[in-house]
Amino acid sequence: MKHLIIQLWQASLEKPDLATTPFLMASTAAALDIHVQVHMIGASVEMFVKNNERRHQTIPPMNRRLSDFIDDAMRTGVKFYPCSTAMRDRNLQLSDLIDGVGEIIGMVTMLDRATQDNTTVLTF
Repeated sequence: MKHLIIQLWQASLEKPDLATTPFLMASTAAALDIHVQVHMIGASVEMFVKNNERRHQTIPPMNRRLSDFIDDAMRTGVKFYPCSTAMRDRNLQLSDLIDGVGEIIGMVTMLDRATQDNTTVLTF
């Protein structure tokens, strides 16, 4: 089975336009039966905080809400994993994030997963 890891690094609530492509790629790959993981690094974890209204902002030019892109990816089976350092730096717990986000993982786990056979890593 093919594996795709998308690292969200620069996409954030401050730069939501950078999130469109990775979420569309994740949803499309999952629809093609590729196992997709999204690793949320740095400020990107803030896009998944459930009580943050900014996660519902509309992203031009598609004029869809950021949360809709995330929901679509989750519905297609994409798995989301927040970085332990990003969570700690923001005093966040897994319970602060939207339903469907997987376990918190660290850099060692991210690197281990990224270096597996049949794995492609894309960073946004």
